[in-house]
Amino acid sequence: MNITLLAPKMLGFWARCVRDAQHLSQDALAANASVNIRTVQRFESGQPINVMSRRAIAKALGYDDPDIFDDPKFIESVLSFFDNLKDLKQKQLDDQHPDQIRVKANAIASGEEAVGFADTVNAASFTIDADLSEEAKELAAAFWDYLRDLMDVDDIAMSCRLALAKDVGEMLNDLRSKGASVYSAIRDHQLRNDTRKDQSSWPVKVGFLAVVPADRHLEVLYVPKRTRFA
Repeated sequence: MNITLLAPKMLGFWARCVRDAQHLSQDALAANASVNIRTVQRFESGQPINVMSRRAIAKALGYDDPDIFDDPKFIESVLSFFDNLKDLKQKQLDDQHPDQIRVKANAIASGEEAVGFADTVNAASFTIDADLSEEAKELAAAFWDYLRDLMDVDDIAMSCRLALAKDVGEMLNDLRSKGASVYSAIRDHQLRNDTRKDQSSWPVKVGFLAVVPADRHLEVLYVPKRTRFA
């Protein structure tokens, strides 16, 4: 893999971590590098600074090579560090949910996507984040009731489908105006009937919806390992 550069924000964060580890303030680092503090602040926030300032900051952080920030081995080591940190954080989250598994989450951005979700799944569960406002929670509950009713309808005519998608889209817009976002996840199950001798099974799709504050980005949803169907 050819690595040519490190994302400015990641490099700035790394530099800040190195500075903190050395118990240096931004003022002290700026003085050691003979640059002004605003240059250090821009660098640590991922904003561009000139090459001479980058080299001076590298030296002031203790690197012998002033061009270390552009060295492929350095870049690879930093990326590896953050990958390991991400894996550790993920393991800690997994350990907090021993009876659940991770399923990829997708933001529902339109009424068409919401109706498609209702068409796809055979059963679904729903959660509302406790940090949402009471008004957002009420809208979220109405949104769920609407989708749950759609799940019970078969063979929707195209004209009706478009109208339904429009209605659901308006509900999504209302939720966004109240600072909420909707995420979905779908998990494939093999449903078995333990009372049958042949132990046959049939596939079902279980959906999960979560309404959370809009400033919270979800990549996965934690869902139960085992799902009971009434």
